[in-house]
Amino acid sequence: MKLISAKPLLIRSLYVVVVLATLPFLIWNGFIQQVSAEWNDLILRMRPAQMSPALQQVLLVAIDDRTAARYGPLPLNRARLAEGLETIAQGAPKVVVLDLLLSESGDTTQDARLAGAVHRLPAVVLGAALESDASDHPRWILPLPELALGRSVAHVHAAPDADGDVRSVLLLKQGAGKRFWALGLEAARLATGSDRPVESAAAVTLGPIRIPATEDDGRSMLINYAGPEGAFPRLSFGALLDGSVNPERFRDRIVIVGVTAQGSGDRLFTPLSSGIGMSGVEIHANVIRTILDRAFLVPLGVAGEFGGSLLLVGLCVAAVRWLRGPRLFVALSGVGVLVVAAGFVSIRYGHILPLGSFAAVGLIASAVAGAGEYAWLSKILARETTKRKEYAFRVQAIAHEIKTPLPAIQGPSELIAGEDFPEEQRVKMAGLIHKESKRLTNLIQTFLNVERIAAGSLALQRTEIDLQALCEETIERGRLYAARKRITIEAAIPNIQVSADPDLLSFAIYNLITNGVKYSPKNTVVKVSA
Repeated sequence: MKLISAKPLLIRSLYVVVVLATLPFLIWNGFIQQVSAEWNDLILRMRPAQMSPALQQVLLVAIDDRTAARYGPLPLNRARLAEGLETIAQGAPKVVVLDLLLSESGDTTQDARLAGAVHRLPAVVLGAALESDASDHPRWILPLPELALGRSVAHVHAAPDADGDVRSVLLLKQGAGKRFWALGLEAARLATGSDRPVESAAAVTLGPIRIPATEDDGRSMLINYAGPEGAFPRLSFGALLDGSVNPERFRDRIVIVGVTAQGSGDRLFTPLSSGIGMSGVEIHANVIRTILDRAFLVPLGVAGEFGGSLLLVGLCVAAVRWLRGPRLFVALSGVGVLVVAAGFVSIRYGHILPLGSFAAVGLIASAVAGAGEYAWLSKILARETTKRKEYAFRVQAIAHEIKTPLPAIQGPSELIAGEDFPEEQRVKMAGLIHKESKRLTNLIQTFLNVERIAAGSLALQRTEIDLQALCEETIERGRLYAARKRITIEAAIPNIQVSADPDLLSFAIYNLITNGVKYSPKNTVVKVSA
């Protein structure tokens, strides 16, 4: 019994070990991580529009299709660009961010006017880009020295994932012997009046703001998008040149100037973008908004992912172990709904769950546990089926045995019931009835003992018995059964003593004889030997 009870424990331990062994592959698999990212994108799209002070603090000035159509092809004439910046300067903005690469010299007069406009602004962030990360000799595309003098320079790079969607930004990018902070981070620094960012292994600190961008992740920060394109207030740069914009709209605001015209190449796909992608200025605005609102999205981390996966394994395995049918379906469906609901709630509180990994863990754990339970139950079912067949055979055999003494009881009982039956014969018949009824009682007791032994509740009563005498007595009863098919039973039993339970051994031998008779054709011989 201990061995039998240990088998399900062994099987369940085995499938739990199999599931645990697959956890690293399921959690940190590139494809599954991409599925997790898509799930979280869906949650972000389903989230209601975000409202915060930073949304109104940032103002986008777009060099759009309208501007290009009226004031010339792109890149815009530097004199026009300077004119627009002069209008912005009249409104005393807090910070002006130029999401433009102004690295090449042009007309001297126009460059001088642009430099003058830039220096009239209270605080400016100019864009820089690393020409090629793959080149053996990468080069930074930097703004003109006369523009950058005394102004902040920051990189404009995004950090697209494998599927091309921009979900994060590199707060720090380095190469060619230089390092620059992200455009959005530098704008937030100037807007808050903070000193240079302070780096630690786990974060980047900007004044009172602690940004969870670890050194191991390359200072990557997830962008908490406020919404699709158009979430931030926006003006057309052409409207500045038209003179139709009141400069007061820029007061104490972070103003981002950049190109949004279609075909400009400054559009990238994001979790919330439409078919044409999101403009670069909108992405930078979302970076600023994430920092100023402290609306950071933090991944669960290795320990959290592994712990959550273990919890899911426990829930799924327990459900498969203890529940069956509709209740199991409802329980596993409930676990799935719980995981998705946790994803919605966690994003609200700034945490990103690996929903794809959790879904894979739940599915694999349920499947492996289900296969293990099915294998064990199939084995139990096969064992029980065999037991039922054996039981049916024993019942058939005992029914067969019971029929043998019944005629010897019924016939004499009818004879002695007659009034004219001699007393001497009556006594003889009564003895025969007593003998056969006693044999019938022993037969039933033997059957019950066999069942108890099969159940493990009765031990064998071993004694020394004469095997030849026992077999002859049993064979004699078998001949009565064989006579109906005109089958002859021949025996060749040695005269030896054996240690056995006489009743059970007799029962077993009789079963063998009756089986031989049952499955043999008529007018044949059944041989019994030992």
